[in-house]
Amino acid sequence: MEKAILLALDGFSWNLINELIENDKMKHLKSVINTGVSSTLIAEGFLSSPKIFCSIFTGKIPEKHGIRDFYSNESDLNSDQIWDILERKGYRIGLYRPLSVWKAKKYDGFCIPNPLLLKKSTFPEELNFIGELDKKARSEKYSFKFLLKTFWKLITFYFPIIPLFRITKRAILLFFKKGLQERMHLLKEIELLIHTNLYYKLLKKYRLDFSVFFDYSFDTLSHIYWREKGEKSRYENILPNAYEIVDHFIGKVNKFAHKKNYHLVICSDHGFESIKQEERQDFRSINTLYLLRELNYYYDIYGVYMVGKVVFRVRPNSNLALDEFKNALETLYCESKPLFEIKAYPNKLIVRINKGIKFIPTLKIDFPNGKTLRVDSIIDFNPAHTGTHSENNGTFIIKGSKIKKGVKINHITPYDISPTLLKLLNIEIPPDIDGRVLQEVFD
Repeated sequence: MEKAILLALDGFSWNLINELIENDKMKHLKSVINTGVSSTLIAEGFLSSPKIFCSIFTGKIPEKHGIRDFYSNESDLNSDQIWDILERKGYRIGLYRPLSVWKAKKYDGFCIPNPLLLKKSTFPEELNFIGELDKKARSEKYSFKFLLKTFWKLITFYFPIIPLFRITKRAILLFFKKGLQERMHLLKEIELLIHTNLYYKLLKKYRLDFSVFFDYSFDTLSHIYWREKGEKSRYENILPNAYEIVDHFIGKVNKFAHKKNYHLVICSDHGFESIKQEERQDFRSINTLYLLRELNYYYDIYGVYMVGKVVFRVRPNSNLALDEFKNALETLYCESKPLFEIKAYPNKLIVRINKGIKFIPTLKIDFPNGKTLRVDSIIDFNPAHTGTHSENNGTFIIKGSKIKKGVKINHITPYDISPTLLKLLNIEIPPDIDGRVLQEVFD
C-alpha cells in the first residue's frame, strides 16, 4: 500500500522561499525540491483559504464542494474530501487542523479539527488541549496559568526539550510586549513550534497511511511583516525566522517519510507579494472576539473579518435571532455618533466602523450593561498591512519513490492535487473531480 503525507501551509510563498534559498537558508526544503517535482499553484478568483484548501482536498471547484469562506460550515460541504475516500478503502488517517474539518472523526489514527473553532473535540480526547490552545491563540491571550498548564501537557507528551526552551523564551517576551506588531510574531512562532513538533510526535506514534498537517501562521505573519526584497525594517527577520522553523519541521518529516516510504507533498493555497509603499495605510478594525464577549454573544454569534468589514452570522447551534444582535450593536455610540455602520441581510450582518468618527484610543464607549470601556478595547488601531495575497506564488512540491527528481513543471491548479494523490495511492478517481492527474510528476 502506498502512503502519503500532505503539509498544507497557508500563504507559504515561492518568492520568499527562493530568496531564502539564494541566501543559503531553507536547506531542508531545498533538498526536497532538488529530489522531487515542484510547481507554482495558481488559484482563480477571490483567494479565500477555506475555498482553495477545500478544492485541494476534494479536487473540485467551489460550486461543487460548497465551501466559500471562513463563515462556511459542515452543512455547506457537498463533497467527499480525499481522506473520506481513503478511509472507506481501509486507510489509517491522521488529520491535524484542516480548515474543512469541523468534527473529530474516529479514524484509525487521529483527528484534530479546524483551528478556528471556538468549541471542538479531538480524537483521541487526550488531544483536546490543542483545541484549547487554538481558542486562546485566537483571543491573543496566553495567561501565565494557561502557559504553565500547556507546558505541563507538552512535557507529558515527551515534547522535545530544545523547542520547549524556545517556546518558553518567546512566552516570557510576550508578557512585556504591547501592540499588534510587537506581539503577533511571538504568538505565531509559539504556535508554529508547538504544532509542528506535536504533529511530528503524532506522525511517529501512529502507523498512518495518509496524513494532513495544516497551519495558517504564514498568512497572518505575511500580512503584517511582508517586505520587498532588500527592504530594511526592524521586523525584516520575522518571516525568515518563521520559515526557518517550518524548514526544520520539513527536514524531520522528510527524513521520516524517506525512512518509512511515504510520499511527501507540500502545498499552499496562494503566495504573497508586497503592497506598494504609497498604498500602505494604518487602519482600524473591529476586534470581533472582544466585542462579542462584551455584548455577551460570544457563543451565539461569530464574525469573519474581511477587508474593512466584519461579516456576522448566527452560529449553527444557536437559536438567537440575528435582529437581537443587530439591536445590541445599534446601542453602541462614540462621540454621540453610532459606532458602526450596519447592513442587514437575511442571514448575515455586514458591519463597518463609522468613518465619521475621528478615533483616538482613549475615547469611551457605553455598553448596554452599564459598562464603560475605552474604544481600543474593541477597536484595534493597526499598523498598515505590508503584504497581500498573490496568485502567482502558491507552492506545490511532491517527492517520493514514484516521483521524478529535480524537475520543475508548468503551473498547476488546486483541483489537481487530490486526483494526483489518488493516482499515486492506486485509488480509483471519482468521475466528477475537476482536476487532472499530474502525469508529468511520475517517474
